[in-house]
Amino acid sequence: MHRRNRSSRPPNPTSLADAAYEAIKEDIISGKLVPNAVILEQEWADRLQMSRTPVREGVKRLEHEHLARRIGQRAVLVSEVSVGEFLEICEIRGLLEGYAARTAADKISSQDLDKFEEEFAVLDVPTPTAETVHRASRVDREFHQLILDAAGNQELIVIMSRLNDMINRLRFALTPTRYHDSLREHRAILDALRGRDAEGAQLAMRHHIEAVRRSLHLIR
Repeated sequence: MHRRNRSSRPPNPTSLADAAYEAIKEDIISGKLVPNAVILEQEWADRLQMSRTPVREGVKRLEHEHLARRIGQRAVLVSEVSVGEFLEICEIRGLLEGYAARTAADKISSQDLDKFEEEFAVLDVPTPTAETVHRASRVDREFHQLILDAAGNQELIVIMSRLNDMINRLRFALTPTRYHDSLREHRAILDALRGRDAEGAQLAMRHHIEAVRRSLHLIR
């Protein structure tokens, strides 16, 4: 009997829906899809070379996570940025990430700190390009995640992961306007961590997040 070739099987619908979800979500978080932009399912299906069904499933997940909202039966829009939510998240971040920085000071590796010191040096340019701003947003995200991971508290990591979508939208929105301030603040955190100064790392992290909170008027 002829055995069916595995490669001829149709793609897993769940995997396709996941792929659509991740692609659209990345554009929302990075700011490529601005608040109130229309998410066109057929356009995304064509771009991702799939049918509309998995795209529709991916969009439903975005609606569930409040990154998109449906208007009537057809139109789906990118959700607006809520400054009120950001303010609340900044309060939570100040407490949780301040604690993470304090805890990480004795645990974080010098090699990881060296890596980010090099990254910050590359980003230290007088006039950042759009590409440099995008890189700075990525490095920002990775630096904060490194500190959370180094702290070693799994429950803290889970809690912060639930906030990351909103945090990353805020990060991309503010990076162009806070570019040099943010770089300076991250270097202060790194210096405290390198000196194994737990209290200094906590204060530097909380100062950074408070500075972000004060800057929220820039995206109103």
